[in-house]
Amino acid sequence: MDLDKFKQINKAFDYLFDSLVITDLQGIITDWNKGSENLYGYSKKEIIGQPVDILHLPEDTEHITSEVISSVEKYGKWTGEVRMLHKDGHIGWIESMCVPLFDANHQLVGALGVNRDISDRVKETKRLEHLAHYDQLTEIPNRYLVFDRIDHLIDQSERDMRTFALLFIDLDKFKIINDTKGHAFGDQVLVEVSLRLKQSIRNSDTVARIGGDEFVILLENMIDKSNVDSVIKTIMDTISRPFKINDEKLTVSCSIGVSIYPDDGITTDSLIATADKAMYNNKHKK
Repeated sequence: MDLDKFKQINKAFDYLFDSLVITDLQGIITDWNKGSENLYGYSKKEIIGQPVDILHLPEDTEHITSEVISSVEKYGKWTGEVRMLHKDGHIGWIESMCVPLFDANHQLVGALGVNRDISDRVKETKRLEHLAHYDQLTEIPNRYLVFDRIDHLIDQSERDMRTFALLFIDLDKFKIINDTKGHAFGDQVLVEVSLRLKQSIRNSDTVARIGGDEFVILLENMIDKSNVDSVIKTIMDTISRPFKINDEKLTVSCSIGVSIYPDDGITTDSLIATADKAMYNNKHKK
């Protein structure tokens, strides 16, 4: 785009909602419109002469600059969705396009960035992704997410020749709690159980609720079976400690079944089935 032509229509661009930012070859902001003031919070007087990096998070600057230069060289423009940094410090998301600016002699003199706020869209997308992958009650991964993680863990373990353990956990006589105390009370028990399960494992491991009072735990890179037994004992002891729900004390126990990759299965379904069967066998022994 010709720089002189841009300046001629710049006043009209002030009435657009989109942010328009002009920079020179050194990445210094030389002009922008009211849409930019609304998006970033800086007045034109404050921003002119500042590096365009001020509009990005420091950790994003290098890769954004690299992507823009590479794309402009190949395709004559760059488009993407990146994080933005507002004057007040809050972080948002923008849909951005960058094109080179040339003078009347067709010499490159800078760049024009056209930016649109998509923060609400990104936030809604993340909310929907969270609903799809996390249990709404306990806020831990749900069946869909943990099964996906098992698939990936199988691929990774096969490639790296590692092993992992899958624990299938079911609360004992939980139906009685729901029937006698009510579902709201039972829900609080499930929330407390999920918190205790998370506290019983490493940060690298996964705990998920796959339905009702059933949970699955993935213990990554478990070389020694004794380590798995140690985790199971920790879980059993942690769950058996009295709960206090609505000022009422309650004790809960659980049954646990184990499957080890690859000894007990090499697919998600087989590992789940083996651990599920082992859990029920242990439950019936009580």
